Amino acid sequence: MSFLLHAPKKIVVKPKHGEPTTVSILLISVAIFLAIILVTHMSYMWMESSLNVSSGCKDKIMGFLQRGMYTSPEQFKLALSYCEG
Repeated sequence: MSFLLHAPKKIVVKPKHGEPTTVSILLISVAIFLAIILVTHMSYMWMESSLNVSSGCKDKIMGFLQRGMYTSPEQFKLALSYCEG
C-alpha cells in the first residue's frame, strides 16, 4: 500500500460582505434619523388629536350642564368620566 502525501492547497476565504463603506453608513444613519422623525411626528399628531377629542367632549358636557340636563353632581361626574376613557 502506498500513500501519496500532498501538500494542502492554500484556501483563501473571501468574505461575502466587506467592510461597510462611508456611503452605506451614511445611508443607514439617514434612514434611522428619518424613522425617528416620522415616529415622533406620528405620536405628536396622535396625542394632539386625542386632546382635541377630549376637549370637545368636555365642552359638550359643560354645555349640557349649563342647560340643566344633569340633575345631580354625580351624573355630571359620570358624564365627564366618559371623556377620559
